[in-house]
Amino acid sequence: MAFPYRVVVTEDQRAELHGLVGSGTAPARMLTRARILLKADHGEGGPRWSNAAITAALDVNASTVLRVRR
Repeated sequence: MAFPYRVVVTEDQRAELHGLVGSGTAPARMLTRARILLKADHGEGGPRWSNAAITAALDVNASTVLRVRR
């Protein structure tokens, strides 16, 4: 499947997102968005999950995943 919005996260950004998720002190919406970006990452070493897989794993709506990717 072709991804219309490809997310590419650099190493520095990935470290920042992991730190944000790991601390757990940020607002829930920010943590959810960080998790979506980490799963959707098409960069070097990224998991490259599909929208459907992210939706199922994080229990969010498909439109939320698409909006965060955009």
